[in-house]
Amino acid sequence: MPAKFGLTVAVLTWLGTAPAFAQADCQLPIPPASPDGHTATQQQILAAVADAKNYISQSDVYQQCLLDYVAAQKKQAVEDKKPFDTYIETSTQKKIDDNQKTKIKVGAEINTAVSDFKMSHPN
Repeated sequence: MPAKFGLTVAVLTWLGTAPAFAQADCQLPIPPASPDGHTATQQQILAAVADAKNYISQSDVYQQCLLDYVAAQKKQAVEDKKPFDTYIETSTQKKIDDNQKTKIKVGAEINTAVSDFKMSHPN
């Protein structure tokens, strides 16, 4: 009997914290590879620029999805008259910050590739 009670308490405790483990259904975009501007063809550079722009656009959608998720969780906490778990906001902000750093890196890499391509192909 004590084993069943312990299991019941564990399950109820876990279920009570389930909202804290809930995750936003936001898809993290995969950053594109940047070509070597010295050796890439014009078509490869153009495709890479399009890929970088698409990644940056998808990242904006991803970040907004995460922000919307936090707002929804805050609203739900108010409706449920429960305290908002600040870990949700902190962990979500870290995801946004990490994605923003990657966006900047992708932008810098494609700019370098385009610049290298222009220097290697002056015509």
